[in-house]
Amino acid sequence: MEIYSFRTAKKILFGRGAVRKVGEEARGIGAKKIAIITDQGVRKAGIVKEVEEALDKENLDHGIWDGVEPEPSLEVGEDAMRFVREEKYDSVIGVGGGSTLDTAKLAAVSIANPGTFEEWIRVAFEKQPAPFILIPTTAGTGSEVSNVAIFATSEVKHALYSPLMYPDVALVDPELTRTLSPSLTAHTGVDALCHAVEAYTSLEANPITDSLALGSIRLIAENLGAAYANGGNMEARTGMSFAALIAGLAFGNAGTALGHACGYAYTYPATKFHFPHGFAVGITMPYVLEYNAVSNLRKHATIAELLGGSTAGLSLRDAALRCAADFRKLLIDLDMPTSLKEVGITKDMIPSIAQNVFKSAKHVSRNPRKVAEKDMIKLFMRAYEGRIYLAK
Repeated sequence: MEIYSFRTAKKILFGRGAVRKVGEEARGIGAKKIAIITDQGVRKAGIVKEVEEALDKENLDHGIWDGVEPEPSLEVGEDAMRFVREEKYDSVIGVGGGSTLDTAKLAAVSIANPGTFEEWIRVAFEKQPAPFILIPTTAGTGSEVSNVAIFATSEVKHALYSPLMYPDVALVDPELTRTLSPSLTAHTGVDALCHAVEAYTSLEANPITDSLALGSIRLIAENLGAAYANGGNMEARTGMSFAALIAGLAFGNAGTALGHACGYAYTYPATKFHFPHGFAVGITMPYVLEYNAVSNLRKHATIAELLGGSTAGLSLRDAALRCAADFRKLLIDLDMPTSLKEVGITKDMIPSIAQNVFKSAKHVSRNPRKVAEKDMIKLFMRAYEGRIYLAK
């Protein structure tokens, strides 16, 4: 019998209104002078004020740094590190989307450890980060329960991994997602679905992560369309927040694979394309699923069934391939592109994009099917044209 391991946040608090507990949680982890890391949009939405009110009730000192940007550059991370170090904060609360939560992780690491992000990429930091709490305001990234922080340089996106970088508290309040726009609901929801699908098919998957990933796929299939159609539908919002959370638990242990490598491949900082993360990964995911299906027909057929496609009467092979078409249908329902041609990619870019896939070495290594450059050229050609095999 194999032995499985599983790591995540030290504590998870989930539920509508949970944000009001952040003061108690901060006091419980020994926070005294807290840096709130966020972005200007979240601050203007009034969410940070809710956090401040909860901290004030516990008489906890706090300050705000709202310099996070989407798909943050390394410079953004360095600015956050400088802020917490110079002001001598002893703890961190991240409030926002995945970019904010990654920045909060880096800030917490920097309080307790000397050095820089680039140094820690080469040689892992050694000390436990300062106490930190992560509060997502989208239902997508799962960053609140993962151990990775991603930042972009001029050439490539770097991921800092550490078993020490799980938060003390992951606080997930579906109410904070109520005001998300339809497009952001779609992009972040698709991101969560990609996390779940890739964790389920990853070579590092195990029965624990499989259970979480399957639950997430089912919840997203049931709730993403409803949350997109009506942002005030709190039942759907709650379902999506929980789905994103458990997808984060799954990929935080099993990892993501070729889907993320392909999403990064045409949106590296050196290119002119800077799409939202879930948007970028989602467009190419149907073609990744089609490519990977042969590696595990049973798992891919299960994905198709959970996404709502009928596999009755189909061979196992056709049922497995059906998941790609069903994923593509979901993108259509969410008014998202289903081909690279639609977003400005040209055929002459495809060879270099295919080479970029291999810059994401860890993602490629976890993929259930071996990845070859010639196959990636074919995959991106199909993604450019929007061609999917349709089972009869």
